[in-house]
Amino acid sequence: MTGRPPGADVPPVSSWELGAPPGLRRLWRPLLGLALGLLLLALAVRGVDLQQVWAGVERADPGWVALALVTVLVTTAAKVARWRGLFPAVIGVSFPSLARALLVGQLANALLPARLGEVARFYLLGRDEGVSKATVVGTIAAEKAFDVLFLLLTAGLAAVLTTLPPWLHGALAGMAALGVAVMVTAVALPRQRVVTLGRRLAGALPEALTSRLVWLIDRGLIGLEPLRRPRLAARACAWSAAVWALAAGTNLALFRAFQLDLTIGPALLLLTLLHVGMAPPSSPGRLGVFHAVTVVGLRSFGVGRAVGLAYAAVLHALVYGPQLLLGALALGLRPSRGKESR
Repeated sequence: MTGRPPGADVPPVSSWELGAPPGLRRLWRPLLGLALGLLLLALAVRGVDLQQVWAGVERADPGWVALALVTVLVTTAAKVARWRGLFPAVIGVSFPSLARALLVGQLANALLPARLGEVARFYLLGRDEGVSKATVVGTIAAEKAFDVLFLLLTAGLAAVLTTLPPWLHGALAGMAALGVAVMVTAVALPRQRVVTLGRRLAGALPEALTSRLVWLIDRGLIGLEPLRRPRLAARACAWSAAVWALAAGTNLALFRAFQLDLTIGPALLLLTLLHVGMAPPSSPGRLGVFHAVTVVGLRSFGVGRAVGLAYAAVLHALVYGPQLLLGALALGLRPSRGKESR
């Protein structure tokens, strides 16, 4: 027992959500996300000759595209290895079970709103391996915390290695510095002290919003717990570095496929923009959002919209194609044996 109140793992909801009809509560977010994705897609293709876009796709070097696909697949394997390392040593979770849960989770996140893939992950792993859901949720929270940390570091590197407009350079550098400072402070201070401080700072906000923010702070601090254990943190950081380096490598390989004279700095910037842009729930497969963010990111380096859209279409297919295919295959697989609840 942790002494935490009942419902502490359930995010607070707003009064509007409580008072809305059930059907509307379920539909308004996915419909809004779909509308946003379609709007951004329409803006991205507006005034662009789609024949030029298709010609750009056809000119892409298949060898470099194949290498980019390999980096996507290896990135997924590295994510599974990192997740495995976040479990306590006494819990021997099998790599295939973790891979299955992660792939199904990616499939759900690609197609469904509200990040339901994380729910699928702890449900499947709990059923297949008998691991307690609380343990799985803790590892997923830790995984997200490491991703946030490396997103901040990637933004900082992009600011250092790329020639950007002063406002964007300052925004990236400031985000990285402030974010890392906040994370270090959160790790150094006791968890309850940080939660109390967050509640005080949010005290002027409406109660529903304050409760939601405090809940998010608490979830984030749980994810940061592994950073207090040096050996586990070092292992997770090593795997996280591999995950993010491979993801940047995907962008670099596609730069070569499209004969773009861009280097690691633009690859890191594009990676940062895509992670920030795709974080909020939106259309299935982030259709439209993904393409618009990619076009805007490449435009800052002088890449035309037609080539940017061709690049975005291939990158989107490489990122989401394996998620849909492998996730569907994993969904149909059954583990060979179960384990006792741990």
